[in-house]
Parts: sequence; structure tokens; C-alpha cells
Amino acid sequence: MKKVFIKYNPYKLETEITVEGKKLAQNSNLGERSAPGTRFQEWVEDLPKLLVEEYNDTDFEIVFHGTLLDYEDLTEVFTEAYKKGQLTAKLERKPAKETSDKEVLIDEVFKKIQEGPFEELRAEEIKSAFEHAKSSDFEVCVVATMSAGKSTLINAMLCDKLMPSKQEACTAIITRLKDNDNDTWQAEVYNKENCLIETHEALNYQTMERLNGDESVSMIKAVGNIPFVTAEDVSLVLVDTPGPNNARDPEHEKVQSKFLGTSSKSLVLYIMEGTFGSVDDDNLLKRVAESMSVGGKQSKDRFLFVVSKMDDRRKEDGDTQQMLNRVREYLSKHGIENPNLFPAAALPALNIRLIEKGVELDEDTMDETELKVKKLNRNEQFYLENYATLPGSVSGKIKDELSKAEKSNEKNEQALIHTGVPSVEAAIRQYVQKYAKTAKIKNIVDAFRHNLDEAKCFEDTKCELARRQEEREKFIKMIDSIEQKIKDIEGAKKFDDAVNDAVKKVKIETQNIVDGIVKKFQINIQNRIKEKAGEEWSKDEAQYEYRRLEKYAQKLEPDFQEELDEMIRQKLISTGERLLEEYKRKLISLTEDININEISEISIDPLKLMGGSIISADSIGVERFIQTKKVEDGEEWVKNTDKKWYKPWTWLQESGYYRTKYKNVEYIKASELVHEFFSPIESGLYNNGRNAKEYADMQSEKIAELFRSEFGKLDEKLKEKLKELKDYATNKEKAEERIKESESKLTWLEKIQTEVESILEI
Repeated sequence: MKKVFIKYNPYKLETEITVEGKKLAQNSNLGERSAPGTRFQEWVEDLPKLLVEEYNDTDFEIVFHGTLLDYEDLTEVFTEAYKKGQLTAKLERKPAKETSDKEVLIDEVFKKIQEGPFEELRAEEIKSAFEHAKSSDFEVCVVATMSAGKSTLINAMLCDKLMPSKQEACTAIITRLKDNDNDTWQAEVYNKENCLIETHEALNYQTMERLNGDESVSMIKAVGNIPFVTAEDVSLVLVDTPGPNNARDPEHEKVQSKFLGTSSKSLVLYIMEGTFGSVDDDNLLKRVAESMSVGGKQSKDRFLFVVSKMDDRRKEDGDTQQMLNRVREYLSKHGIENPNLFPAAALPALNIRLIEKGVELDEDTMDETELKVKKLNRNEQFYLENYATLPGSVSGKIKDELSKAEKSNEKNEQALIHTGVPSVEAAIRQYVQKYAKTAKIKNIVDAFRHNLDEAKCFEDTKCELARRQEEREKFIKMIDSIEQKIKDIEGAKKFDDAVNDAVKKVKIETQNIVDGIVKKFQINIQNRIKEKAGEEWSKDEAQYEYRRLEKYAQKLEPDFQEELDEMIRQKLISTGERLLEEYKRKLISLTEDININEISEISIDPLKLMGGSIISADSIGVERFIQTKKVEDGEEWVKNTDKKWYKPWTWLQESGYYRTKYKNVEYIKASELVHEFFSPIESGLYNNGRNAKEYADMQSEKIAELFRSEFGKLDEKLKEKLKELKDYATNKEKAEERIKESESKLTWLEKIQTEVESILEI
């Protein structure tokens, strides 16, 4: 039996592994897979196989030092490996500090920083950055095909009837519901041009119904209370998207594609009925399967499959477990293995919660809810929480809540747990805890580090300057030299040229990437044309094939757009990062001509002095350029002004372009028809690729202007610091007093830095 020790720190993304007390070999595949910066969930599924291969053994004793949620992932993987006969393993956990412990420490440290002796650490931008890091948005995209019960589930989670809910397709707009813990929902309404057209201080169901039926409305952004989370915990955003058969704006499908894309880390609630298997379902699931195949366990964890309307099932519909097995088989056919399944009865959950809130419901609804409560409580087939894919710690808490409800004879509360909706909410909280919170904690600590390092560097320098009064002339000369370089016109032009070169490089890279994306999709189209070479179709066959081509083209558009969107996003981030690198190089160059050795052991390093002020591109606001982008369609290929490449339903509008190919002909050459069909699409690929490139270039220029302005502010801040340093170097009278003050502040700083570093330890 091989003894394995695994220590995983989810805040630092660091893994330590020993086998029989020895570190892994340098050429170990396991060591390579678990390299620093790699999340545990990216490689844990391969751990049993890696251990067996590297140590030629199938019997292991594993001690895991880490958080409970990570340990439960380990347990799940080894349980599955045991069932498959791959190995046997005895698992033991050494507890680690959980995210809740870290959040308490963060608040305590931030309070100490704000009460500390450094005025610059109490600045408004520091407070703002901290609050922003604490309350960063976490998006949950809710996806479904027509009438799957999506709006009802959202209402149940909101404990409020806000989203329009009918038997037919009822979501035609995108709605972003952000948690801020306020009971009243406020909203902003946007049209297809992303212009604000309405605001509402008290959004309600009737207003939502009207907006949903308004053809001019494209998106609603609302803030209010999502009860199963707190805004202090994480700013959860539920994004309700229209089904693929009910989107009135091409932008809607782009939004859904973004969430389903392989690069996304957002949580996705996929709502499906027990009567699954529509064409729309098939198309959506193909995209989901592609996304789940990349990125290890986290990619699988981020998709929750909710099987809705379970309360409508009758005795003759069969066993719940058998039905869920059929769902698993159906998903498996689409390449989705071991899905996170959550059977749910959203409507009774909503009504129970409305009754508990004291909302007056009509007599029929009250009667129906009473019957559903009895049905859910008396038949174990409807104890839906028992079928939810949840780890033991989470399902254990739900069982505890059920036990309390049973002891107090709370029939409604028991039925609510049996609806499965609390299980869905628990799964969302678990994902947030495991992935979003650990990343958030690391980001906050990094921000602390940068600001404390900057304060320490400045205070160290001030203290040394006050101590070494005999060298003040040399220090003043150094400071004067740095100040002169900041003011130097030629140096400023050199830096401006470097900024322009950075933007130019991004533009060249963008063109190459766009060309590659267009070429890839063009090859797909050309292959489609080659497939039909030599075939002849009757008119009926041609019409049938035409419809198939339309469906292919409808899928082609969001795939193409998603790649362009991701390209634009990455290039804009790249622009910001390169500009910051140029500014850092500029700071370094300010002391290049100064002989530091002449001035004892002291150096004035502008980069360190400004370290906390230039943390990342995102801190200056690149993200807002990405979020507000909108790529317009390019030139149209026919005179019909309504024809767009992203509107497949307009391709057959009257223009005399397609029908003349086979109107009165008994047989049609397949390759000719397919070629004619794809000609405008290929043209659209080129046009929109060009437009995406032009858009990225334009936004890069805007970012460069924004950064130039920010760099000007940073220069002014540096000048102020240099002025203060000069004062410390020249003022003999206050030297002793200042040395004592600085030493006291530095002692405080060291203590705080130690506390900050301890936050990330487990």
C-alpha cells in the first residue's frame, strides 16, 4: 500500500504531493499536471490513473490536506475509480481553513489598514478598489428551450413572481437580475441599440409582461433581492436568456454563446423537461458538450441540469430514478457524461414561498398548492432532494433542515425541500464557494500586497533619506534628475511612440487572428460544398436540403461570432497589459543614467514607489470597453436592406437569387445550389471579420487614450512623492522626529504584511 500525502491550497493554486514521504520525481506526469497555478479540479479526475501508472500499484492510503469541498471532489473521483476496478484507496482529510474563515480575516485586516498610520492607504480609491474586489459580479446564465419552466424556476429562487411565465415561449428579452439584498426591484431598460429607454423604481410582474412584449426592448438590467445568497457574500447575477426559438434580437444568441463558450467560467443552469429530445435541445446540448470537454472538473461543475415540472408526474409515469437514468442516457448520447442532475418542482416551490411571505393568492392556486404539498410529502418518489447531485456536506445540511421541519411539523417547509429547488440553490452556493470565492480572496490579498509594498518602499526611502543627511546633495541631485526626465519633452515623445507601437502590434496580431478565424470557417463551408459534388436532387430533395443548410448556417453564425468576440476581448486586454508594461519600462528608465553606487546603499526606485498604483489593466477599466462592445453588420450582399448575415431567416427573402436556380427544373446540381447558398455567407464572414478587426482597432485606440490620461495622473503622483522625498533629504531639523515616525510606521507595516500573507495559508 502506497502512502500519498496531498496538500492543496485553493487560494494560492499550489499543490504539494509526496509518496512514501518523498517528493515527486522531476519527470513525473503527476507533478506536471499539478504544477503551480493549476486548479485542483483541472487534474483530479486523472489522479487515480496517474498514481497507478507512476507507482505500478493499485492500493493507496491518501491523506488530503485541504478544504472540505476539494476533499469531496477527491472522494468522488476515487469512489468512481473503485467502482471501475481501477484501484482501492483509503482516504483521510486533514482540515484546512475554509473561505468563511478567510473572509473574516480579510475584513479584520482591511479595518486595521484603514485605522493605521498611513494616510495614503485610507484614500478613497483604495476603499473603492477593496469594495469592488469584494463585490465582483458572479453570473449564472439560465438556459432552456421553449416552455421548459425557466421563468418559473427563477421566480421560485427569487421568492417573487417577477418573470413572465406562461405555457408557451415567454422569454423574448435578456434580463440581468443582480442581487443587492433590497426587497424592491429597480430596473433599467435598453433597446437593440443598447440605449437606455426606461427606468423603474419598483419593477413588478405586470411591467415585465409589458416589456417582454415590446419589440423595441432588448435587455433589462435589474437589482433587488436574490434571497438564497447575500450581496456581501458575492454579487450574484441571474441572467435569463431567451430560448433559441424565441430570441427577437441577434445579440441575444451572442450572449448565450458567450456563456456556453469554452472560455467562460460562469455557472449555467440548463433547464429541461422530463419529456426531452427536441431539435432545439439537441443543438444547445452540442454546444454544452463542447464546453464541458475543456478544462477538467470545473467545466463539468459549472453546468447544472435541472429537470423541471417533476410535480406533474403521475404514478403511471414510472419511477423517478428510472426517468433520471433516461435523462442521463440522453445527455450521454450528446457527449455529456456524469451530469449534475437536479429534479425540481418549481411551481409549488414558488407558491409555497409566496404563501410563507404572506402574499395573497387566488383560491385555485391555494387549492392546487395544498394538493401539491400533500403529494410531495406523502410519496418518496417526490423527495427530489434525494436525487440531486450534491456532495455529502451539502446534502447533509439539507437533510438537517428537513429533520427540523419534520420535528416542528412544518408541512410547507418539508414540501419546499422536497421540490428540489433548495438543492439547486445549494449547488449554486457551492460552486461560488469553491471557485468564485477562492479567486476573489486571492485578488483582494494581491491588492493588499501591492498597496502595502508601495507604502513600505516609500516609507523605507523616507526613513533612509532622513538618516543620511550627509549625503543630501547626492540625493537631491538624483531626485532632480528623475523629475527632469518626467518633464523631458523628448522622453515624453519616446514614451508616446512606445505606446503607439504597442497598439500597432496588437492591431497586426488582430488582423492575423481574424484571418485565421475567417479561413477556418471558410474551409468548413468549402468542405460542405465538396461533400455534395456530383449529387443531383429533385426539387423536393433540394428544398429539404435547403432547410438543413439553413440550420447549419444558423449554428455557424454564433460559433463564428463567439470566436470574434473572444478575439476582441483578448486583444483589448492585451492592449491594456502592453501599455502598462510600457509605463513600467518608463519608470525603470528614469534612473538608468544614475550611478546608484555613489549613494551608499540607498536607491530611489520609481517602479517600486508606484507599484501599488499600477496593479493591472482591469484596475484602470479595460473591462468596460469589452462589456459595451457591439459589432455592427458590414456591407450587405444584395439590395434588400433587411438582409443580414446574422439573420438566416432573411436569406430567402425575395431577391431572385436562389429560386431561379431550380424553379422549373426537374433536377438540380447539389454543389451549385450549395455554392450559391453559401456565397453570401462567405461574403458575410469577410465583412464581419473586417468589421470586428476595425472595432478592435478603434477600441484599442480608445484604451490607449484612457491610459495616456491615467499615466499623466500617475506621473503627477510620482512628482508629489519625489517632492516629499526631497523634503526629507533636506530638512535637518525634523530628521530625528521623522526617523522615529518612519520606524514606527514600518514596524506596523511589517506586522500587517505578515497578517496579509497568512490570509492565503490553509
